[in-house]
This record gives sequence, structure tokens and C-alpha cells, in this order.
Amino acid sequence: MEKEEIKLDRRIYIENEIDANRSLAKGCAVTGFILIAVWIMYLTKVFNIADKALTVINIFFPILIVILLSAILLVRTKLVEKRFFKYMLIIQYILVIFVLNILIPKHVVIMWAICIIIVNHYYNPKILIFSSILVAVLMLPAIYLAMLFGEWDANLLNGSRILEYTVDGVTKTIDCEKTTLQDRLDWLAYLKSEGDNRWLKAFLYYYIGRMLSILIVTYVCFSLSKRSYKLLTLEADSARTKAKINSELQLASGIQKACLPKPFDKKSNEDVYGLMCAAKQVGGDFYDYFYIDDAHLALVIGDVSGKGIPASLIMMLTDAMIKTLTETFKRDTNLIIKYCNTSFAKSNEANMFVTCWLGIINLISGELTYTNAGHNPPLVIQNGEVKFLDGKPGLVLGALPESQYEEHTIKLEKGDKILLYTDGVTEAHNSNNELYGNKRLVDFVKKSKGFTVKDLVLGLKDDVDLFQNGNEQFDDITLLAFEYLEEAVIMESRIFEADVKELNNLFDYSSSLLRVLNFSNKDIIMINTALEEVFVNVAKYAYNGTGTVEVSLSNDKKSVTFVFKDNGVRFNPLEREDPNITASSDEREIGGLGIFMVKKIMDEVKYDYIDNQNVLTLVKFRK
Repeated sequence: MEKEEIKLDRRIYIENEIDANRSLAKGCAVTGFILIAVWIMYLTKVFNIADKALTVINIFFPILIVILLSAILLVRTKLVEKRFFKYMLIIQYILVIFVLNILIPKHVVIMWAICIIIVNHYYNPKILIFSSILVAVLMLPAIYLAMLFGEWDANLLNGSRILEYTVDGVTKTIDCEKTTLQDRLDWLAYLKSEGDNRWLKAFLYYYIGRMLSILIVTYVCFSLSKRSYKLLTLEADSARTKAKINSELQLASGIQKACLPKPFDKKSNEDVYGLMCAAKQVGGDFYDYFYIDDAHLALVIGDVSGKGIPASLIMMLTDAMIKTLTETFKRDTNLIIKYCNTSFAKSNEANMFVTCWLGIINLISGELTYTNAGHNPPLVIQNGEVKFLDGKPGLVLGALPESQYEEHTIKLEKGDKILLYTDGVTEAHNSNNELYGNKRLVDFVKKSKGFTVKDLVLGLKDDVDLFQNGNEQFDDITLLAFEYLEEAVIMESRIFEADVKELNNLFDYSSSLLRVLNFSNKDIIMINTALEEVFVNVAKYAYNGTGTVEVSLSNDKKSVTFVFKDNGVRFNPLEREDPNITASSDEREIGGLGIFMVKKIMDEVKYDYIDNQNVLTLVKFRK
């Protein structure tokens, strides 16, 4: 993480340097065009200049213009990203001003200050100091070289355009438009002998004066540069913090998505599909679906007030609480929601609330039991009609610890669908501030009655996006659809030791499955009595020693079937005639009552001998 932060800081500073390089290159280009204009003025005699000076300008100006204009081309290459490039541009620009100060000393004084100002784009005090020192070093020789080689500056050389002076009785005349280097040296020597030392005065009057101006500009630019550098540092800190937050949000988003249910292997009795699209990187909506047992599926959807990480934490907490309470209260949606609300409300210091809808579907019977805690009413597609599920919603979770909730029930038939959604769907709005609304939702679902649940969910999301027409998503959008295809089939098998001590294990096994199939406690007791009779007979008489018995359970729409298989002595208990229960005890034959009771309790009893195994099948019709 630290390496990433260092890279981010470096990238911000590099981007700033690249921008400054481009600004400096533009400054060079502008200076180049100005030189072209000045050059034209010299050529057209707008500025009066000696022919010799004009010749020098005609030689150097094209070179300087090409150097300046080339900068704008160089920034279009990868050189602009190199660390040395800024120094190359700065040195190049200052050297151009150095040469110009020599050639035309009267017109370039202010350009030294512009060198400092333009470098201030880097927001780096060190670079500014470097440039100021370079200007201070080069400006002094530029003044002296201008006295000797540049355009005649009467102020700098303390003379008019035509000079006449006497040295050792010899009168000399100098035409400034035709001066040679020796003429200027002689003139300067003469001035020095007369007490007017231009070498010293050039330093005192020109260099010191200009340096004072440069120092003022440097000080102002240095202060600006420091402030800008601090702002750049703050930007880097802000970017680093933002990157860290984004990284954490991405991690939180990944965790949130991982908490959503994974598609499980499709069984024959249901089809379910969900989708959550957060308005931000993480959201407060959630949905879940999970099996309570082989015959019951729970559907959950919720919406936490607020957005972002706090809402996502509440979302995961609520979902976890519902799953935990489902393990305790099984299929009682009212109690699950009630205790979830009580637990949440007592510790809701953040004053965040959750709308939640919980439904549990009996996959055997198609019965849907549900409780609504302040959530949007789901849509049911049943018998070709689309309608909202009945039942007034209770209070949202987390508001009042003692809130009461109502449980409702609806019977689903093959092909019926349930669509759950959050208010991000109905409250989606377009650029005209129109809401998607319940009517559009119902109209879309009516048009999509033949869709699979996946196509229904994805199609509705596309329809909402089309309605928003590029408008920013205001709230999380979550959808969950379920279709009841047909009755669930349970096929369980377990092997027990052929020992009466295993009866309790047998009863636990059979009772749990019978409860799943919605048999009443009375029926479960009666069926277990029949199972006990069969199991005890096998345990006592099938084997001379130890052995095992396999007990299997399966169901269909009309009945539940138990099959006993053992490898003991071949014996068909159905060959014996039923006892005469109307006869007196003295007249009645011994035995046979057990299997007779089994026949009376169960609706069908059948015996087979297959692969050297006794196979006894017991069938009980469902009411």
C-alpha cells in the first residue's frame, strides 16, 4: 500500500511538471512569435538600428526563433515526461534571453523578470531558486557583452550616436552605427580616464538595479511557489486519501457482493434470480435466498436508510440476523422479523432503519408465508394476473423495539411468480423529475409474464435505465424474482444398525422429514408407530447376529413412501392372514397384530425380495 501511495504522489508531481513544461513551451513559442514581430520591425526600419547591428540580428534572430518554437514541438514527444526536460527548457529560455540582452540591450530588460515568472508554473521553490541564480549569473556578463557587441545603447555607453573626443592630443570620431570592438574599448578607456568608469557604473546602475527588480520578482514568485507547492502537497494527500478510500470502497463492494447469494443448482421446483445495482460503490440494499431445509426456501429483500459503507454494514448485519433467527424459528416469518427488529432497535445508536420483506415458501405445497416490515409490497403473477401482495406493511426495523408484525399466507401454483424490489425502482426519475412509479412497474410486468425470472429482472432493470435516459441513478436498485415450477421431491436414505437402540435415531430422522412435508404431529406419531413395528421385527428376527437396515423416504404430490431394506432371512410378513380382532383373546391366534397395525396406519404396504434383500414399502397418502 505504501508503494502505491508513493507512486500516486509521484504521479501527481509528474503531472504538474508536465503541465508546467507545456506552459513554459507555450511561453517559448509566444516569445518566438514576438521575436518575429520585432525582427520585422527592424527590417522595416520601425526601430532605427545600425546596419552592422542589423546584420548580427539577421544572423541570430532566426536561430533564436527556431530554438524557441522547437519547444512547442518537443512537448509533444515523450521527452515531456522526463525529469531533465524542465531544466532543458528553463536553461534554453534563459540562454535565449541572455543572447537577446546582448543583441538588443534596450528592449530585453523585462525579459529577465519574465524568466522567473514563467518558471513559477512548476510550483517548486527549488526550481525557482535555480532559475533565479542562473538569471543572476548570466545577467551581469550579458550587460558587459552588450556594451561591446550589442546594439549601441547611448545610456549604457554614455554617449550620443556621433562621438568626438581627444586622447593624447589626437582627436577621434566614432560613428555608433559603424563602431568596431576596438572603437568601443577605446571609448570606454577614455571615459575611465576622465573619471566616468562605465565598467563600474554598468555594475552599479544597471546590474544592481536590475537585480533588485529580479529579487523582488523572485521573492513574490517564491512565496507564491511555496503556497502552490503546499496546495500541490495537499492535493497529493487528498488524492492519496481518496485512493485509499476508493480502495477500501472497492474492497467493501467486493465483500458486499460476496455476501449476496450464489446461484445454487436449479431444482425442479423453483427458479430464482436476483440483482443489486448500488447508486455508489457500496449500497444499503440487500437480497438473499436460502434453503431452510429441503422443502422450504426463504426469500429476503431489504433497504437500509442511507448509502455508503454505514448502510452496507447495517445491511450485512440485518441479513446475518435474519439467517440466524431462521435457524431458531424455522418457518415463522412473524417471529423472525419481530426478534430481528427488537435486537436491532435496542442497539440502533446510528438511528438507521431497515425496510425488510421476508417470505418462506413451502416447496412441497406452494404455500408462501410472509411478513413485511415497511417494505414495498411485492408483485405476484398468478393465473395470468399481476397484483401487489396483500397485507399492510409493519413498521420498519430499528424504529421501536416492541413493534408488532402480521404474517400473511398465499398459495402458489405451478408457474406463479413473485417479484421483489426496492424503492430505487419505483422512485427512479428522469430529467423531467418524473418517477418510474408503480403503474409503469405493473405495466412492464404484465408485458413480461412469459419471461423467465432472469429475463424479468434484467428486462426491468433495462426498462428503468431507459426511463432514466442517462439521468444519474439516485438510489440503489435491487430486484429478486422467484417462480414456483412444481412440487419438491425429497429422496433421503439412511442406514441403521438392526438394533432396537436405534429407534430414537429412526424417529428423529423420520419426524424431521415428515415435518418438512407438513404432516401434523398426530400423523407423525402414527407413522412412527408403524415404522417402529417394522424396524423392531427386522432387529429381532432378520439376523442371527448383527446386521443393518436401510430406511429410505421419498414423496410425490399425493403421498410419502418409506422403504425398508435388509439382508436378513427372507420373510414376507404380508403372507400371514390378518388376525380376527373381533374374536375373544382365547380364540385369537398369537402374533400378527403388529403388521396388521402397520396396514391400518399406512395406506399401502408391499413386500418384494430383490437382489437377496427383503424390501418392505410403506405408503401414506397426504391429506
